[in-house]
Amino acid sequence: MVSIKKVAAPLFVSLLGIASAHASEFSGPFVGAKLGLNFSDATGHDFEESTHTTFFPGLTAGYNVDVNQFVVGVEGFADLHAGSTTKKDGGIDVKVGMPIDGNIMPYARVGFTGTWPDTRLHYGAGVEYKFAKQWSVAGEYTADTAHCDGGHRRNDSLTVGVHYYF
Repeated sequence: MVSIKKVAAPLFVSLLGIASAHASEFSGPFVGAKLGLNFSDATGHDFEESTHTTFFPGLTAGYNVDVNQFVVGVEGFADLHAGSTTKKDGGIDVKVGMPIDGNIMPYARVGFTGTWPDTRLHYGAGVEYKFAKQWSVAGEYTADTAHCDGGHRRNDSLTVGVHYYF
């Protein structure tokens, strides 16, 4: 017959291992600011200037959770590139990443952006690096396209941003 002590001791040790599992460096709420370069063009309509390259600031806020080895989050953003063919954009994306070595996370994102000229699909990819407990830096590429009023508009943005995790 197996004694309770022989079963309880290994069970207790394994439960300690589960209890010591911790959240990834990227889970929880965050806010951030970014700077970027937007490349946009417009075709198929009588546009004053069909190609723009604009330096712009932006803001971001979101919340990430751990799902197995992945990080899944929702992120709202505002890209203030008034010189682009779609003016200023804001939207919301779902972000999915997988931390590597604990403090580096490549990710993909997809969602919607809108304001002017219409609501449209927004997508991209990036890498985030956690350089301190509550701070990270991220480099990202995003894009969106709009078909409106007989024309076609496209935005491509490259950004670098800083996030603060609460």
